[in-house]
Amino acid sequence: MKSKWTLFTGIILLTAGIILRRTTDLGTEGLVLIVTGVLFKIYYIIEKARSGEYRPGLELLFLLVGLIMFFSGLYLRYHESFFNPLWLIIPGISLKIVFIILFIRKIRKSRKSPLK
Repeated sequence: MKSKWTLFTGIILLTAGIILRRTTDLGTEGLVLIVTGVLFKIYYIIEKARSGEYRPGLELLFLLVGLIMFFSGLYLRYHESFFNPLWLIIPGISLKIVFIILFIRKIRKSRKSPLK
């Protein structure tokens, strides 16, 4: 649990930033919380990779493509577009969820190392 504090802090900051942006006029402060939360989550993933508990693989491609699609959809949401931006946002979120599932499976698999 001691190594997961960065992950949980990142999730809490990210969620707080989204709520702050949606419910108040504090857009900049909310954005700072979101970015800080994302940085905590990135730090967690890097530390897991450094410790050898996580070996990056194909799931990072899901994350990268998902983030590109998601942010492209958010951008098009506020600009003229010839199609519905939700066609990028929803698959982007789905790919991010696929990354999370694969990441968790890899971490759990590394903890259950077979006896030799």
